[in-house]
Amino acid sequence: MVENLVKSIKGASIDYLCNARTRDIAESIPGVGGIFVYEKDDLLRLWNRSKMRCIEAIYGLFSSVRRNRYDAVFDFTLSREFGLFFMLSGIPRRIGLDYRKRGLFLTHKLPLKGFEDRHVIEHYLDLLRFLEVPVSGTEMRLVPDERSLDWASNYLKDKGVESGPLVAIVPGGGASWGERAPRKRWESAGFLSVADTLAGQGIKVALFGDPSESGLCREISEKMTQRPFAVENALTLKQYIALLSKFDLVVCNDGGPLHMAVALGVRTVSIFGPVDEKVYGPYPQSDRHRTITAKEIPCRPCYSRFKLPECEEEMRCLTNIDAEEVAGACLEMLGDKVSQ
Repeated sequence: MVENLVKSIKGASIDYLCNARTRDIAESIPGVGGIFVYEKDDLLRLWNRSKMRCIEAIYGLFSSVRRNRYDAVFDFTLSREFGLFFMLSGIPRRIGLDYRKRGLFLTHKLPLKGFEDRHVIEHYLDLLRFLEVPVSGTEMRLVPDERSLDWASNYLKDKGVESGPLVAIVPGGGASWGERAPRKRWESAGFLSVADTLAGQGIKVALFGDPSESGLCREISEKMTQRPFAVENALTLKQYIALLSKFDLVVCNDGGPLHMAVALGVRTVSIFGPVDEKVYGPYPQSDRHRTITAKEIPCRPCYSRFKLPECEEEMRCLTNIDAEEVAGACLEMLGDKVSQ
C-alpha cells in the first residue's frame, strides 16, 4: 500500500498508526514518515490507575492526528470506533473495508465478508484500484536500518558463522491468536527433526522466538544432535529483522516471522494448518517460498471470517505434516548453497 501511494502521489507524506509491538516493523517500511502508537492494553491499564490520565492520553493522540490535517486515511481496523475517531479528527477522506457494517464513518468503502478466496493483500490493493490509484508494486518490502545491520554482521562474526548456508528455524509464532496460538504451530518434534537433518548436511542452524517461546526453543535445542549456533528469544524487532535478512532460509509456522522474511527477500518454507495459505501465505506466490500443508484433510482450512472452530480431528492438519517433506523442501530451496 505504502509503496504504491509513494509512487503515485508525488511528494506525499505518509504516516502510520500501529500498536507498540509492531512499531519497529513500521519504521522499517520504506516511505513511512511519522508513526503514531495506539496500545489498547496500555490504555486499559492506565484507565484502571487513573481515568483522567487515560483520557488525557487518548486526547493527546487525537490532537496529534488532528493537528496534522491529513487529506485521507486508509483505515484497516474494521472498527466503528476508529472510523469515528478519524472523522472527528477532521480527515475528509476515510477509506477502508466495510466488514459487518462497521464502516459507518468511512467515506470510501468496499464491502468485506471476510478475507477469503483471494490473498488478504489483494483485498487491500482493491481499495487503491477503487480510487484509481495505479498498482505497480506487489511485493512487501522491509529495509533494516544501518545500525541494526552492523549489529547483525557483528553478531554473526562473533558466532563464527559469517558464511552460509544459514537457516533460521522459528517454531513458535502466531502471537495475534493469543491463547489459541498453538493451533497454528507444528509440533516441536517436527522442527527438531528438520533441524537435525539440515545440521547433518553441514548447514548452520539458529532458533528464534519471542520471550514467551524460550522454553520451546530450548527444548528443541537441547534435543538436537548438533546444537544450533544460536538460540535467541530476547531480540528487539529491529535486531530480528536485520538478523533474518542475513539468512538464506527461514523455516516457520504461519505468522508474522514468515511475512517479515518474505518482505526481506529471504527464502521461506512455512507450515500451514487451519489457515488458508492462499489467503494468508507468502505474497506474491513465488518459487522462493514453499508452503507445506497436510494432504487429504477435508476440513482444512477451517479458519474463516476471523473465526476458528473447535477442532474435532485432533489437529491432523498439523500433526499429519511429514518432517521429511519439510526437510526435503528446505534442501531444495537452498539448492547449490548446500554444497558450497
